[in-house]
Amino acid sequence: MNRNLCLIILLMLLTSIDAMSQTSLLMDTPDLGTKPLKILSWNIYMLPYISLFNHNADRARVIADKLEFSDYQIIVFQEAFSSKCRNILAKRLAKEYPYQYGPANKCYWPFRTSSGLWVVSKMPLKQLAKIKFTEGSGFDIIARKGAVLFQGDFEGTRFQLLATHLQADNSEKIRAKQCREIKEHLLNEFYNPNIPQLICGDFNIEMDDRVNYQRMLSTLEANNGLISGEVKCTYDEIDNNLARNAQGEKKVIDYILVRNEQLIHRIERKVHTFYARIGEKSSNLSDHYAMEANIVFNTVPTAVSSLLLTDRK
Repeated sequence: MNRNLCLIILLMLLTSIDAMSQTSLLMDTPDLGTKPLKILSWNIYMLPYISLFNHNADRARVIADKLEFSDYQIIVFQEAFSSKCRNILAKRLAKEYPYQYGPANKCYWPFRTSSGLWVVSKMPLKQLAKIKFTEGSGFDIIARKGAVLFQGDFEGTRFQLLATHLQADNSEKIRAKQCREIKEHLLNEFYNPNIPQLICGDFNIEMDDRVNYQRMLSTLEANNGLISGEVKCTYDEIDNNLARNAQGEKKVIDYILVRNEQLIHRIERKVHTFYARIGEKSSNLSDHYAMEANIVFNTVPTAVSSLLLTDRK
């Protein structure tokens, strides 16, 4: 009896030591360098046809001034519908951001337009796939809204980046369906447990709307995080002169979400309120503020990651 008891205690000690060594190995894993991947996601309000009085071309030039020599590796634009404004930005940004993709879901029919999703990057990205949403309503019918998924490599770490812009009006059912389409046809289709997936865009789902916000995160199987800095909203109907509304609110509707968050050592999100002189007046440069993410990836040994990661279906 005493001998059997000793064997059981010894086995328990060995199991405990092994578990502690696995945990220590994961926690002591260094970053892939100190340089973070910096991403900016921004709805720039370059609408087709109906925004002729918002100084689009002037705003595009000033936006180029702000971003041309920025330290973002990737910029994800939404509502980059205007070809004139895109051309202004593309030419100015070409030297620093030579890799330019989109706009996704181009349309050559009159009175219709693309998704407005346009990505510029300092590094090459591989487009894995894109989708056009099967349903839309209101003014969104004009645009071929959808999502596009890229894959890239930063400092030795492979990552995936998805850009999207969901239904704009109060159609919660449509947005919920669009999230399901993103998950099924893009995120799950190209899912790899060892590759983080970054999901950027204007979701038109308020963070304060706990039901639909939580449903969005649950559907996408993604995580969000705190916003650092003083500004805690991305759509400001009180202080933003291009979004001002008599019954205005301050909302968070633009996000940079993460799948496989355990592969990320640190992520910091921050809102930028770009503001400059346009003509004779000072103005916000879009009706949305921009969302920035600084991301430091983990280096996780394959043996450890296989213990921590579960398959998603």
